[in-house]
Amino acid sequence: MIELKLKIKRFYPAFTLLELLIVVGITGILATVGISTYYSHQKLKLLDSTAQEIVSYLRYAQQKAIAQEENSAWGVHFENPTSGRGFYSLYKGESYSSPVDTKYLPAGIDFVSPDEGQTLDIPFYKLVGNSSGGTITIIGYQNQVRTITVQSQGLVMINTGNTTTGYAWNSRIGWINWGATGGNIVVPEGSGELSGMAYSNNGGWISLSCVSTNSCSSVDYKVTKDADGNLSGWAWSEKFGWISFNCSNDDSCASSNYKVTINSSTNEFEGYAWSENLGWISFNCNTGGPSQTNICDQSNYKVRKL
Repeated sequence: MIELKLKIKRFYPAFTLLELLIVVGITGILATVGISTYYSHQKLKLLDSTAQEIVSYLRYAQQKAIAQEENSAWGVHFENPTSGRGFYSLYKGESYSSPVDTKYLPAGIDFVSPDEGQTLDIPFYKLVGNSSGGTITIIGYQNQVRTITVQSQGLVMINTGNTTTGYAWNSRIGWINWGATGGNIVVPEGSGELSGMAYSNNGGWISLSCVSTNSCSSVDYKVTKDADGNLSGWAWSEKFGWISFNCSNDDSCASSNYKVTINSSTNEFEGYAWSENLGWISFNCNTGGPSQTNICDQSNYKVRKL
C-alpha cells in the first residue's frame, strides 16, 4: 500500500513595505515625543534643584548665625555679572567683604534678581537668625522662574510661578509697567502670593508684597491669587499709598463690585484695582471702558502672565 504523504505548506502573513514604513514612522514619532518630554522634564528639574540648593545654602548660613559660629553673623552674597555665570557665596559678618565658599549657577540657569551687573547680600544675625531679607529670582527652561524670598523674621521659602508683561492704565499717572526691569514680578502657578514691583514713570514703584520692600516686620501687606485666578489684598505705592485689588478688602462690594482676575485661558489680567488717591487702575482694554466694556480699538493695552 502506497502511503501518500501530503506536505502542507504554512503561509505566514507578511508586512508590505508601506506597512513597515508606517510602523517605523510611528515608532520614530513616539521616540521623538518621549525624548522631548524627558528633555523638558530634566530642564525643569534642574531649575527646581537649583532653587532648592540656594534655599539650603541660605539656611546653612542662618544655622551658623544662630549657633554664633566664630562669634559672628553669617550671610549669602548673590552676584549677577555682566559676563560669565552668576554665583552666590557664603560670607562671615553682617556685610560682605570676602567669600568663605562660592557656588556657581549651572549652565542654562540665570538670575533675574539681582539684575545684571548687580549684587545682593542677605545676612542672618547672631543667635536669633533673623535677617534684613531679600528676593532672589532665577530663570531657566521655557522662561520658567523660581523666586526665593527671605523675610525679615528669617523665613526662607520658594515661590513658583510666571513673570508678567504689559501695561495697566490709570488716568492720573498713566501707564504702569508690569514687566519693568528690576520689578521681577512673579505670579504663583496656583493659589499664593504675588511678588515684585510694577513701575510708573509718573508714580514710581508699586510693591505687591512687603517682602519686596523688606517691611514685613512693620506692615504685612500682599496681593494674593486664589485657585480660580481672583486677586485680592493690597499693593503699596510710596507716593500714593494703598491700592486695593478686590472690593472685599474694604467691604465696598455692595456699592462698587470691583476686582482684578487672571483669565486661565488667555493668562490676561482683567478688571480694575482701586486707590483713594489714584482712582481706578485698569488692567485690560477688553474690560477697560465704562461698565468694563471693550475699548481695544482705542487703546490696545493689557497685563499678561507669561
